[in-house]
Amino acid sequence: MYTLYWDRGGANMATHALLEELGVDYQLVEIDLALQMQKTPEYLAINPNGKVPTLLHNDNIVYESAAILIYLLDQHPESNLAPVTTSPQRGRYYQSLLWMSNTLQEAANRWAHPEQYCDNQAGQDSLKAKASQVLEHCWKVIEKDLDKAGPWILGDTLSGADFHLFMIAYWSRRYESRAQDFPKLQQLLRNLLTRSSIQAMLKQEDLSFDL
Repeated sequence: MYTLYWDRGGANMATHALLEELGVDYQLVEIDLALQMQKTPEYLAINPNGKVPTLLHNDNIVYESAAILIYLLDQHPESNLAPVTTSPQRGRYYQSLLWMSNTLQEAANRWAHPEQYCDNQAGQDSLKAKASQVLEHCWKVIEKDLDKAGPWILGDTLSGADFHLFMIAYWSRRYESRAQDFPKLQQLLRNLLTRSSIQAMLKQEDLSFDL
């Protein structure tokens, strides 16, 4: 049994959808950020960063979305959603997840929450403008890769990296630079939206993604 600590703001979409895709037993424990539940001593004892998502499995605690995806798929190699460790594609799989986490997602966070990085309005405006430029660059990098060897991040094979991308692309629907405005990216998102796991996650989180 997996336990996913989550909030309804969309920060948990990748993990939640992957749990559905794997067809494993799991439960959701809501951490309402609006009520500051992430700052309670009980939750900080689980995740000292006070963020979601956090996964609990057999007394193992894992946080950070990319790390959770890697952990989950290592528990379920039969899913074929991650290349085997000896595959040349394993490097690209790691690269994609870490690049999206450290570069793409960081730019998304700076656009959405500039107040976390700067106190004054002028600085926040500058952060958002720069974040939009980085996001635009990142979408173009992914679009070029998909055009060369799509339809998925790893080519012909769906992987956990595509679920991680879906989450950040969903956030970007309200950004100045949106993933859905790039044809190959939009097609990847449309393909994911046909999966029952994605639909189940969206329904449970009361979310929608119109392309």
